[in-house]
Amino acid sequence: MSLLSDTNHSPQRIYALLRLLDAQDGQLGFDAIRTWLKPTIRGIEQKGSEEDTNIRQLLGAAASLGVIDSPAQNQYRLTAPAPATIEDFADSAHARLVGLDMDHPDSIVLEAYAAMVVLTEAEQGTKWLDLNGKDRAAKINAAVLAAAVDEDDDEKKRFNSTKSPPWKRWMIFLGLGVPMPRSDLYPYPAQRLSREIAAIRAERSVSAPLPFEDFLTKIAERMPYLDGGRLFAASVERAKLPPLGRRVSRVVSGSLRDLHDDDRIELNVIGDSKDAYQLALEPHPVSSVMAVTLERQARNG
Repeated sequence: MSLLSDTNHSPQRIYALLRLLDAQDGQLGFDAIRTWLKPTIRGIEQKGSEEDTNIRQLLGAAASLGVIDSPAQNQYRLTAPAPATIEDFADSAHARLVGLDMDHPDSIVLEAYAAMVVLTEAEQGTKWLDLNGKDRAAKINAAVLAAAVDEDDDEKKRFNSTKSPPWKRWMIFLGLGVPMPRSDLYPYPAQRLSREIAAIRAERSVSAPLPFEDFLTKIAERMPYLDGGRLFAASVERAKLPPLGRRVSRVVSGSLRDLHDDDRIELNVIGDSKDAYQLALEPHPVSSVMAVTLERQARNG
């Protein structure tokens, strides 16, 4: 039971399940859930065992997230009130995944994303994403924390092409990537980064710019698959990537520049100070950063 083994679900359907349970005093039986959530594929109603399997996979994924449990056979209930909005559900799902130990089956969800960020840095760009699905998944699997599995057996790998489609849905839903026609998923965490920055801003009692080193530390805690985070560090070790030092990864650099351009934050630049962090080399006015102003949007509004 995990998000990537129970593959026939989507984050949106899990949220629909939570709202359904919430509207029914927090608990329903399997038959009632099946009736309410009758799945269709291209307008054709699924019946019998196929329908049961899809609903049970949906319930398995929801249970893996910890948002429902089963107090009795074929009975399911909420473990907490359903999130008010789908954005709130995305935030709570992200927080749940971030808090998992690396021995939890669902840890691979964010470990695989950390591997993607590290590989994009190691490969000096995203050209490696043009590999076919199986080879791309194998490259990601090689860059996550090793497990005691037979690496010659694709089905036993912690990450493989079978797990890639549900993983892709979660990455897009969590605001960590965008779909691409050739490379399947492009690592672009700007949406999630914006929401986590808003949470950091809400926690601060001052509006002064945040030194960039402190900013990276806070982001690494909330998004451990990015620069300096524990999942990022594990993948760096696996991929044998040299330390970044005072460089910012390509994935993070691109997202920060876009947030800066959209007036959501302000990257404060102070000449060529030796203490500045260097952003990835791109044709952009901001090439280095010393601090981040988190309140830019509110100030300009």
